[in-house]
Amino acid sequence: MKKDAAAVRRVFQGDASAYQHIVEKYQPMVYAIALAQTGSVYLADRVVVETFEQGYERLFSLTDARKLGLLLASIAQQIADQLSLRRVPNWNKARTRDTDVPPVDLKWVQNELIEPLEEDLGSFTPQERMGILLNAFCNYSAKTIAGVLKIDRKEAQEDLSRTRENIERALLKEVVKTLKPEVDNKERLLHILAQVGGEEVAAKAARDTRTGKPKFKIVPMLLASSAVLVVCISIYFAYILFNRIQAGSAPGSDAAPAPNSSEANAPADVPPDGSKGNPANYSLQGRVVDERFITDGVAGVLVEAGGQQDETDSYGGFEIKGISRGRHDVTVRVGDTVVARGIRMHTEEHNEPVTIGLDEHIPARYRFQGRVFDRNTGRSITQFEVATCKELADMLQPYLLKYFREQTNASGLLYDRFLTLGDYTMYVRARGYAPLPVQFTIDENWTGDQVYEFPLYRAVRFMGSVYGANELSIAGVSIVPRQGTAYGVLQESVYYGHTNSMGRFDLYTLPVGLQSFLFMYQEQVARAIVELEPGKTTEVRVQFPRKGSITGDITLRRRPAKFEAFYRNVGGIVDLTKNVKYLSPGQYEVMLTPEPVVVLAGVAPEESDRWFRRQLELKVSISHKEPTWLDFNFVDGPAALQGSINAQGGASFYYVEASYDLKEGRELFYYDLGAATSFQLQNLPAGAGTVTLYGSATKVSPAEFDAARLLMKKQAKPFKLEGATPYMYLDFLL
Repeated sequence: MKKDAAAVRRVFQGDASAYQHIVEKYQPMVYAIALAQTGSVYLADRVVVETFEQGYERLFSLTDARKLGLLLASIAQQIADQLSLRRVPNWNKARTRDTDVPPVDLKWVQNELIEPLEEDLGSFTPQERMGILLNAFCNYSAKTIAGVLKIDRKEAQEDLSRTRENIERALLKEVVKTLKPEVDNKERLLHILAQVGGEEVAAKAARDTRTGKPKFKIVPMLLASSAVLVVCISIYFAYILFNRIQAGSAPGSDAAPAPNSSEANAPADVPPDGSKGNPANYSLQGRVVDERFITDGVAGVLVEAGGQQDETDSYGGFEIKGISRGRHDVTVRVGDTVVARGIRMHTEEHNEPVTIGLDEHIPARYRFQGRVFDRNTGRSITQFEVATCKELADMLQPYLLKYFREQTNASGLLYDRFLTLGDYTMYVRARGYAPLPVQFTIDENWTGDQVYEFPLYRAVRFMGSVYGANELSIAGVSIVPRQGTAYGVLQESVYYGHTNSMGRFDLYTLPVGLQSFLFMYQEQVARAIVELEPGKTTEVRVQFPRKGSITGDITLRRRPAKFEAFYRNVGGIVDLTKNVKYLSPGQYEVMLTPEPVVVLAGVAPEESDRWFRRQLELKVSISHKEPTWLDFNFVDGPAALQGSINAQGGASFYYVEASYDLKEGRELFYYDLGAATSFQLQNLPAGAGTVTLYGSATKVSPAEFDAARLLMKKQAKPFKLEGATPYMYLDFLL
């Protein structure tokens, strides 16, 4: 525990290499949990990698180093559940490894060992499966297993005894023995450290770690055998040398033997067997692109293959001519600096673009600079991560979470490079800080002199539970950003995460501010709109709507709201609906009879609002087979209405109704002007409609307005607010 606490403390201080101790110690435990949950050596490997990557990000929430193993076990179970329940393309595909030769034949192990083991474990619960594998792979006692799985010690002992009695011990022993190199895997260790700390940390670990190295015991018998072997080899070579000397000193052997005429006359580049080499008249074509934006080619870099080279053009394209047919290793360099090497490309196949990062060695047209600091203290943040998308996105896209790259600067200065014009959103985050987006546009006037500021907020935490319409929690629900992008779909990365076996989720990677989510499970969809605050945990409850209900958004200025009133109008009969239910922040549900209906719903004003009521009147046809989506989003706009009132009929108190014409209904604003003889209505949406002025000789409260309006004097005028300056002036005479 002292070593764990020291490692965690060093990670907090910015020393990513300290994470090596944590990975080496807990890799077997996480692997055992992953294998028990998934039953696949391929998925187990992926679970271990993602567990330690997420664990590194969530260390800041750890207050007691004694709970480090518990934290990693919890993350492993959650990720294993997500991978097992998710059925998307390549969900069970093996992780791409840095080496083509795994430590064991995983296919053979899966078919010959894991499948029979799964048959033995098939009747046991996930808890029992994890317990027996933790005991087998890590030699954990029942007490330790109880602590890892958060169960009672007696229950862990009973589970372990029951599984031991009903499983073939020889098979389990063979699985553990065969998978030993895979459990303590050096390649995986270096891959994890490269992801969390960079290549330098991984290179240092490659030199220091004992993971993956065989343990040899040198005994006297081995030394004796080696000595005998050396003596035998020496005698053999001495005998060969003696025979050659005797042959060279024989009579008539003063001159060297004449070489074979066919060997002497053979060309130098013809192989000894007389076959001809491959003709060097083929070419290798491809592109070198920015790893962030694969459509942006990198110009002016050298690409080498087969002893030939070519320089990329303005689109990053290259063609290396004069090489032999087949597959070649490609190297990309800038001057004397090697940018990428060992890229396999073929002369007669479609080659994937070579992706490289734009560092100070790569020629780039546009330069970006910024400053990263703590919003509260103003102190510069010296170590941070950067990821950029080529879109003005409203939300952090999930695929970007894999693209964050670390930068370090003693003054908190950020530098980046870009190749093409366009709209960009750059996210910057640091340990303990939430990602912060800054949007900018690179056009023909870009100089790169402006220093953009990145004042980072403290990190946020978003957690909650998801339930079905039957009030039961659901596992495997996908949490998706509501404002997704096409590029995220192409990347096959559109999920922030999934709910675990208890229907819960926990996200740490989101920015501060308003966030809008979709929760998707099979064909069901739920929504939530939350405002994440820096340094705080936001917890929500989400429920899927029932079939036959009306459901959708209820927001005021994009923030979750609640109805002041909800009316139904069928055939001219209006009644107040009181069974409004809020499934999550920003989503309502109302059960009505399945038929065409007009819904009139409103929200209450906030302190800064001059209107006393705001309503939407919408037509909808309710289905009994599925939820009917009907959104009530009350948003402000840039428009304004202004006018004067000339009273000649004895009216002293005035009210204004502004009615907007919508495609499927109308939006209504109500203002109490009091005794004023002019009005100015601001922050109105753009659009067209009708303004109606009501006048009364006596003061009427907003609550009495609906009943009193029938006897008031009124005058209506049309309006149209659009264009660059949506403004209109109206005169009223009552």
